[in-house]
Amino acid sequence: MTAVPEGGEPATDVSKADLVHRRLKEEIELGELAPGTPLPELWLVERMGASRTPVREALRRLATEGLVDLVPRQGARVSRVSLQSVRDLFDFRSLLEPAAMRQATEGAAADPQLRRAFATMRTEFARIQRRAPSPARARAFYELADRFDWAIIGATRNEHLRRAIAELRPHTARLRNLSHVDPQRVEVSVAEHLRMCDALLAGDADGAADALAGHLAQGLETIFRNLARGPGEGVDLLG
Repeated sequence: MTAVPEGGEPATDVSKADLVHRRLKEEIELGELAPGTPLPELWLVERMGASRTPVREALRRLATEGLVDLVPRQGARVSRVSLQSVRDLFDFRSLLEPAAMRQATEGAAADPQLRRAFATMRTEFARIQRRAPSPARARAFYELADRFDWAIIGATRNEHLRRAIAELRPHTARLRNLSHVDPQRVEVSVAEHLRMCDALLAGDADGAADALAGHLAQGLETIFRNLARGPGEGVDLLG
C-alpha cells in the first residue's frame, strides 16, 4: 500500500508534483512559456507525463508564487506582465539588493575564499567582454550573471534579506528576456557587472551598492523601452 503523507496525496504524486513544478517554473523563467500562455490541464498531463493531481498541485504552487494565474472557468495561464508589476519588482529589488551587496562586499573582505570566488567571476566577465557577440556568448553571460547573483545572495548575512531576494529570482529571471531583447544590453550589462566586481574586490561597499543600483535602473529603463516597441500579448501596458 502506498504511504500517504499529510495532505492526503501519495508520496509518488508529491514527488511528481515537484518535478512538474520545477520544469514549468524553469520554462517560465527562460521565457519558453511566455506571459499569457494558456496552460490547459490535459495538455500539461500529456506533456509532463503526469496525472491530473500532481499537475494541479504544481499549478497551485506556481500561482502562489505569482508565476501562474488561475482564471475561473478559463483555467491556468502564465501570469501576464504589467508595467506596474515590473516597476514594483524593480523598486523592491532596489531596496533589498544594494543592502545585500554591501554585506557581500564586507564578507569578501573578511573571507579570502569568498574573495577568490568573486575574483574568478570577475576574470570570467572580462573574458566574456572580449568575445565577439553571439548567442553562445550571451548564454555564457546569463549563466555567469546568475552565478554572481546567487553568490551575492549566499554572502548575505541577514537570513530574511537573503530569503526575500531569493524568492524574487523567478520573477527577475523572466524579465531578463525583456531586458535583453536589445543585443546592446548584453554589452552594457557585462560592463556593469565588471564595475560591481571591481568595487566589491576593492572593499568599497558603497561603490558596489551604487553600481548595483545603477545596473537595476538601466535594466528597468531597457525593459520599459522594449515593451513600448513591441509589448506582445502577455504584457499589459495599462496595468
